[in-house]
Formats: sequence, C-alpha cells, structure tokens
Amino acid sequence: MVVIPPGELSRLIRGLSPESFCASPAHSRNDSHLQENTLRYDRPAAGWLEALPLGNGLTGAMIFGGIARERIQVNDASAWSGSPASEHMAPQIEPESAAELLASAREMVAAGEFGQATQKVQALQHRHSQSYLPFGDVYLNLIRQELTDRISNYSRHLDLAAGVHTTEFEASGSRVQVRSFISHDPDVMVVRVETSLPEGLDLCVSLETRLQILGRNSVEGMRGLRLKMPTDVFVQDGLSQITYDEDDALSLKGALVVKWEHDGIELQGGHTSPDVRLQASGVHAATLYIGTKTTFTKLGENPQGTAEDCIQHLDERLTTAVEQGSAALEKAHLASHGALYQKSQMCIDGSDEAQLQATDARLASANAHTGGPLAADPGLAALMFNYGRYLLMSSSRPGGVPANLQGIWNDQLPAPWNSNYTTNINLQMNYWAAETANLAECAQPLFDFIQAAQITGGRTASRLYGARGWVMHHNSDIWAYSLPVGHGRFRPTWSFWPVGGLWLANHLWDHVRFGATEDFGRKQAWPALRGAARFALDLTVENADGSVGTCPSTSPENAFEHQGRPVDLGVSSTLDLSLVREVFTHLVALARLLRMEDDPVVREAVTALPKLPMPSVGRGGRIREWLADDPEWEPEHRHLSHLYFLYPGDLPSDEVLRTAASASLDARGDESTGWSLVWKLALRARLGQAGKVSDLLRLFFRDMKTDRGGQSAGLYANLFSAHPPFQIDGNLGFVAALSECFIQSHGEEIVLLPALPKELRTGSVKGLRARTGIEVSLTWRDGSLTAAELISDRNQQVIVRLKGRPEPVDLRAGRPRSLSLW
Repeated sequence: MVVIPPGELSRLIRGLSPESFCASPAHSRNDSHLQENTLRYDRPAAGWLEALPLGNGLTGAMIFGGIARERIQVNDASAWSGSPASEHMAPQIEPESAAELLASAREMVAAGEFGQATQKVQALQHRHSQSYLPFGDVYLNLIRQELTDRISNYSRHLDLAAGVHTTEFEASGSRVQVRSFISHDPDVMVVRVETSLPEGLDLCVSLETRLQILGRNSVEGMRGLRLKMPTDVFVQDGLSQITYDEDDALSLKGALVVKWEHDGIELQGGHTSPDVRLQASGVHAATLYIGTKTTFTKLGENPQGTAEDCIQHLDERLTTAVEQGSAALEKAHLASHGALYQKSQMCIDGSDEAQLQATDARLASANAHTGGPLAADPGLAALMFNYGRYLLMSSSRPGGVPANLQGIWNDQLPAPWNSNYTTNINLQMNYWAAETANLAECAQPLFDFIQAAQITGGRTASRLYGARGWVMHHNSDIWAYSLPVGHGRFRPTWSFWPVGGLWLANHLWDHVRFGATEDFGRKQAWPALRGAARFALDLTVENADGSVGTCPSTSPENAFEHQGRPVDLGVSSTLDLSLVREVFTHLVALARLLRMEDDPVVREAVTALPKLPMPSVGRGGRIREWLADDPEWEPEHRHLSHLYFLYPGDLPSDEVLRTAASASLDARGDESTGWSLVWKLALRARLGQAGKVSDLLRLFFRDMKTDRGGQSAGLYANLFSAHPPFQIDGNLGFVAALSECFIQSHGEEIVLLPALPKELRTGSVKGLRARTGIEVSLTWRDGSLTAAELISDRNQQVIVRLKGRPEPVDLRAGRPRSLSLW
C-alpha cells in the first residue's frame, strides 16, 4: 500500500480521462457532458409519470412543461387528512380486554388453533392511518392557440445539481422559456417566464384544487384559495370514502397563493370568472411566486390557526420574496441546494451521446440491448444514483416531515396506500441512503417523527400490551398514529406487527455510528432506544427451553403453510428476534458511550440477550423465516424480513449464515417490486455477489412502457421507480444499495468495492460516508480500484480492506488521507 500526501490524489485524477472521475475539482458543475445530472425530454409530459419533480422538503411540484398551457401540480408536505383526533374516531379497546385477548391468542397459537388466534388479534385492531393529499394545481396559459402549430426546438429538462426545471421552445421563431425552482428559505416556488416574441405573451394564471374550498382571495397581483382538508380518508373494497366535518378541530386548513410581477398590461379577470385568475397581455417577462401553508404545527400535535391565518402568512412570505426578486432568490437557492447536492456524486464511464438523448428514449434504447440496459448505457446507473439523492433532499429537509411512500409528490385522492408511512420496510428504506450518501441532515424529519411516536406509541404500548416504552405498528401518518390498523377484519400478516418502533429506533443508533455528536446520542438516540428496549422486554415471552421470543408473531407480509392453508400468526419470526436483539445490542453499546451502563433497562437487556435465538439455517439450507421453520406460504414473497440481520441490520454473520442467506435469496427469486429489488440488491452486495447485483440491476432498469403485469418493477418515463404503481422507496433505496457495492462499513472494517458489477467497470464516487464519521472518495478502472481518499471527522485508526487485505490507516480530523493501488 502506497500512502500519497494530501492533495496529490487530485493531481493523479486529473491525469485520467474526464469520465473516470467526473466529480474531480478539475471539472466544473456546469460541465454537464461529464456528469449525469440532467433529465431531459423533447416533448411535454402527457401524464403525471412523465412530469418532473421539484421540492425543498416542504413544498413539492410536478412540472409538465406544457406549451399552450403549463400545469404545475403542487403539494404541501404537511397536507394530510385527519388530526390527532382521528385516533379517537372509534372506541379503543380497554387495557383489561387487550391483555385477555393477547393471552388467549398466545394460547391459541401454542395449541395450533390459528384461526381462533387470528380472531383474537383482529379484536385488537383499530381503524386506519390518514392519507397524504394532493394540494392544488397552478395553470399558466402561455401561447395563443394560433401559435401552437408554429412550435419548434422544444425541450424541457431538470438540472439535478441546480434544482431547476427549464422548458424552452420557439413560437414562430421567437424564444419562450419557463424556468422554475423551489427555494428552501424562504419556502417559495419561483416560475420565471421570458419571451422574445415581439408582441409578447398573453398570460393567464388560475388555481384549482381537489380539496374543499372555503373561499378565494383576490387582490391586485395576487390570487389565493382557502382550503379545508378532509377529516378522514379511507379506502374499502376499492371504494374511497372522503369525509369532511364541520368541527374545525378535526382537520387541517390551508391556503395556496400565487403572486406575480410582469412587464405587460394587467387585465381584470375574465368574463366568466372575474376574480379567480391573473391575466396580462403583451408580457415579455413575468415571475410567479407560489406558496403553500397549512395549520399543521408539529408531528403528532394538534393543528392551530385558520385558513385566513394561512393566507395572511403567505401574503407576507410572498411579498418578501417579491421584494428580494427572482435573481436573488435563485442565487440563494443554488447555494443552498448545491451545498447538499455536491456533498456526494457518482460518475460512470459512459457515452456522451446517450446523455444527450431524451431520457425516456434513452431508457427505451438501453432496454433494447441484448446485454441489458446498463451494458448498453452504464451512465444510467450514475443518473439514478444522483437522482435518488436529489429526490431525498427534495422531499425531506430539516423543519419538514418525513418522506412518505411517494416522497413529497402526489396527485391522487386517495393516494395509493394513502401514501402514508409504512413502517415494515418502506419508511425505513426511504432513509437507508441518508448516512452513506452524505445527506444525514435529510434524516432529521425521520428523527422528529420517532420523537413524536414515543408519545403516541407510549399510550398504545400501555393500553394494548400493558408494556413500558413505546410501540409502532405497520401504518402511520404525520399524527404519529401508532395503533394496529384493520377495522377488526384485516389479516394480521400485515396489520399486527408491533415491532416497527424497534426498527425505527435503530436508525438513531446508525446516526451515532456515522459520527453524530454525543449530545444527539444522549438527547435523541438514548430515550428512543431505551423506550424501544423497554417495550421489547415486556413484549417478549420466555419459552419452555428458557429462550426468549415473541408470540403471537408475524413476518411481514408473508404467511406460513399449515395443513394446506396460509397462517399469519406464529412464534418468533426471525425479523422479530433480529430487531429485539439489535435494539438490546445498540442500547448496551450506546450506554457504554454515554457511561450509563448501570441503567436498569440496560441491565435487563444484558440479561435477555443470551436468551434470544440467533438467525439459523432450516429447510433447504435457507434462513428460517419463523423459529419453527414452517414452510413459507409464498416462497417468492417480495418481503425479505428474515434476512434483515444481513441488511440493513448489522448482526454478525458467519459463512454458514451467509450461505443460507444466499440460498434464501435464490429461493425468493429475482423478479419483484421496485423496493424489493433494491433490498435484494443491497443483500447481494453485502454477500459480495457482484454477478447477482448485475442480474438485479437489469430488472430494476426496465422500461415501464412494457406492461408485464403483477408486481414487476421498472422505471417510468420520469425515472420514478415502480412498485407498481410509483413508490419512492425504490428510488431512494437504490442509492443505498448501490453504495453498498462501493463501500461497506457495518463490520469492523471499511471494505472498498466489495461488489462492483461488471457494467460499472470504470468510474468514481465522491463523498460517501463510512462508519464512524469518515468521508470516502473512490476511483476505479476496468473493475480495479486505482485510488481512494478518506477524510475523518476525528482522529482515529480504522481498518481498510484493500484488494482482500486488511490495512490499518491512521486518520487525523479534517486531513485527507489518500491511498493508491496503481
């Protein structure tokens, strides 16, 4: 191993071809041909899955790039149905009855009376979590009808590095440009329209919504809608039930407002709707300032204020934005957005010609290649990596709420699966990449949610389980709903799962391992982990052999086979045991860091740990999904819960368990939903199986223009990942899974390029994060590592595995340490 002086690595990199390290300081962010930072299209979006996303963690927008009429579909991250009162819309079971039902369910499971056990558990079910809502639409009429036949040189593109969407075309040979971005501070969307048409444009701005309109505000240069959100949204048997209530305490209120300035002649409305539109003629330059606001205050807490309050707030916010001007706002936006985006980036040696294609055509062309999409166009992997990071930072920022099933974007009421927080994989997968891809600040909304869940989940733990600590079941929302859903009739395989809080709490420990401050560990991680451990201690039961487990237990969302029928409830699913073990282990480790080993809960956890069964090998040489090793009802099920210990978990695994995990993945098969493919990618990377990573990448990059039916994943035209339908966990999880191919640090070593797929044989990545607080940049050529640079947050020695050899490396805080393998 050769140690290179700090800074020398950059000189070596500059001696390579530009494509081999697109993130090098030698290359400007504006060298778009060197970096995969752009989604581009040569026609307007025909539907929502062709539109392109903007967001700042608070406000989201889908831009369609229309010619005659532009549609901007707007979301507010805090716009959900219901309120904390939704928890009380149906009576809850009394604690004494809940205890009797749980005890009876355990007896029924032990006796093999699974149908009766199901009935007991169903009696614990409450209603449902609430739904994320579409907020409104801003329509901008641009081109007169007689000009629509004289359009040429059309393009629209999303610059990921800048967070800016641009639509451009020529009308009768004159240029028209619409440029949009969403500033984070202030929270304002800016749309800038410019044209060289001699007569200018006749612009018309209108607002629409699918929510209840309480009223309209119309003053010079401003239009607004006062809105009311539903009290309840529920889908039953394919029919949606959307309920509004006169009691203002039961739901949110809000407002959507647009202000503008322009150089044309202001017109006073239209002949049919004089007060709802902004209209002007002869416009050569105009700027729209768009804002959203709801009466949401804080995760899990009651709304405050009125729709009129929201209007007043937005009037002040947008007035300030107008005074600052679009140029100043864009400059501040580029700095804020760029500070996050540039922290990490990936580049793969690919084709400049491919980058210049329309993205949808590029995806179709790559899929036509017999060797697979990435064999034809490996740059697509870099584009998806950079896009995934962009989507996370656009849908989750400090001060906002966590990214939901669709991030921050949704145009449906109700949304698929209510676009809620699904805690048996999907919410967690949204944040797998936050640490490794150097976007740790984007995880703060998740940590805020966990803090709120400790309050609501504490009530539920006490009431339903007679337990200490806090619990989170399968579905939740911004009210931190923690009860088991199901209306007393849903299958327990997904509705009864009381260990979601354990999984969530482990994210806080991971944040500590990646270098969070002791203050974070003490104030945020400690109470959450301690509370989760207290609940786990009270949830678990002692078996006849002295071991500890869970009963009744489920393995989301699978069942096992018994006498030719599916059974949901059993004893000690491997996921339950893995989560309990991790929470106990992490609590003990955190207690050592904080010098709190004498805490009574820590002592209880230390006593319980040796009694917990480890993951084990069962039938067919595969990992058991349940302790009893009952056969899975769906052997190819999309969930991989029994393999949690391998990824995202960090439990030690020997070669026997790794071999069994590989056999389990083989049995599950490759075909699946978008997020499931991502999980399989990460698991195969943990196993060092680059060939299987390649197989899964081929499926992930399929074009969804081809209807394959069922749960067959791929990418839509705007590169949103398909469950199907669209779920953002596939996009966000992809970043984490690919990062596992480049760097792994969950064990005692930092392993470089452990599972590099053959399609990505030459490339680079900068700014990945390793435990504990180390930034890593890598360059490789023809599948071999050529250079690596490590920068640590603190003085420490780490073990780095290079080409199969462990090497001790001394790091000094803030000083680059460069390693070369020429």
